[in-house]
Amino acid sequence: MPLLIDGNNLAYRLAGSADRDAVRRKVLDFVRGQKVTVTLFFDGPSPAGRPDREVLGPVTVLYGGRRSADDLIVQRIPSGPHAASFTVVTDDRALARRVRNAGGQVLSLSGWMERLERRRPPATPTRPEAPLSASEVEEWERFFAGGRPENGES
Repeated sequence: MPLLIDGNNLAYRLAGSADRDAVRRKVLDFVRGQKVTVTLFFDGPSPAGRPDREVLGPVTVLYGGRRSADDLIVQRIPSGPHAASFTVVTDDRALARRVRNAGGQVLSLSGWMERLERRRPPATPTRPEAPLSASEVEEWERFFAGGRPENGES
């Protein structure tokens, strides 16, 4: 299932700004370990020194230049029965309507982010260290007081 992500919409949702690098990192984290292809679309030109099309493993980043990212997204959806296999991640209502009219699926940003959270592995519980014995505490006290450990090691 190809996933097409409205990068500008996601940037605003993540940071309230247009931090494209934060979006790229989030999307790259999303695809790690998955069998999914993602195309991330941004309005405007690519950042200085970057091409208009970047391929980062299973993620392709496209910058619209003078064209709207929304137009590029809709154009990416094929006509015919395969259109339904394309999912666009956006909260942009106008874009969502265009995608549905083209036969594609739409997933809200909150829906996509919920999927991210569900897939995140649970934090590994750490086993607390055993407390020091009385003799170990005494040894450390001697050490910090300038003495040497009892066994003669330094």
